[in-house]
Amino acid sequence: MSRKSSIILAVITLLLLLGAGYTLWRSVNSGGDFVVSGIIEADDVHVGSRVGGRVLKVVAREGQSVKAGDILVVLEPDELNASLAEAQASLRQAEARLAELLAGFRREEVDQAEASVDQYRERLNLLVAGPRRQEIDQARANWLAAKAQYENAERFRKRMEDLRARELIAHQDYDDARTKAEEAEQKMKSERERYDLFLAGTRAEEVAQARHRLAEAEARLRQLRSGYRKEEIAQARAAMDMAKARVEVLQTQLKETVVRAPLDAVVDVLDLEPGDLVGPNRPVATLLRPGGLWVRAYLPEEKLGFVRPGLAVRVRVDSFPERDFTGVVRRVHRQAEFTPRNVQTQEERVLQVFQVEVVIQDPDQVLRPGMNADVSVPRTER
Repeated sequence: MSRKSSIILAVITLLLLLGAGYTLWRSVNSGGDFVVSGIIEADDVHVGSRVGGRVLKVVAREGQSVKAGDILVVLEPDELNASLAEAQASLRQAEARLAELLAGFRREEVDQAEASVDQYRERLNLLVAGPRRQEIDQARANWLAAKAQYENAERFRKRMEDLRARELIAHQDYDDARTKAEEAEQKMKSERERYDLFLAGTRAEEVAQARHRLAEAEARLRQLRSGYRKEEIAQARAAMDMAKARVEVLQTQLKETVVRAPLDAVVDVLDLEPGDLVGPNRPVATLLRPGGLWVRAYLPEEKLGFVRPGLAVRVRVDSFPERDFTGVVRRVHRQAEFTPRNVQTQEERVLQVFQVEVVIQDPDQVLRPGMNADVSVPRTER
């Protein structure tokens, strides 16, 4: 080969190498993928009870797939059941009281009140009019008759006392005679007092007392005829509403003793046994949302222009190195992070990164939170 031919061949070879290098450079810097690494995380849901209590039954287990509404844990309901029964009894009592007030007073109560008014009015009229002559004469006759009875009984007692002293009768016979004499004396005194009252006439305090009792009876009758006051009905209605609210609160709390899955998910953490105590408003289980796995990765600033929400990417994990998982960029954080955070120079600012969230499609559910993942991003600028 001549020297001229050798030179031409060398030039052609150099041009080919330059072309291949340029093509490789374009593929790397324009059309190829770049990789960012991250950790798989999960969108989890913490479920629990607002009331807490002692665990009665653990239904689900870790790793189990559950549907929305499935029971996870059951707490003991005995104490709440007792409180609910008491509250329901109070509610029935409050409802009965309100119904009674709305219905008004019974006819029998009104009739009885009318009779009392008539009785007290008649009593007052008699006191105001004072005793009649016939009543005075009758009282005197009653006193004289009682006096004669007493005198006869006293004479008989003395005769029996004399016979007892001579031991001619039994002690019991004398005791009977003495008892009758004492009873006759008491009756005589009572009739004398009654006769004296008739002679003295009606006292002012008796008339005043009779007027007061009549006024009370008339007020009671007016109340019965007009029904209960609006204030009493309003108070009874408020008491019923309060009792009803108490029942509803306890019913809601009773539902909280059954912890259910709020959505279709996988049980990730459920570390409870029957008899364990669970505090109110504390989680009892952690659920993983279906399709809730995502990669938290960090993107260098110079590659920020290639990534946007909705971008499709490929994800690989060490556990399945030959398998690609489809991912979609969910979010690119707006705030940059620096490594280290006190970077100030222009040369070091290339180390600042932006957090990226990539949702992974895992239909076979083989991925787990905590796995290392590599995200391949197509080098296509917006």
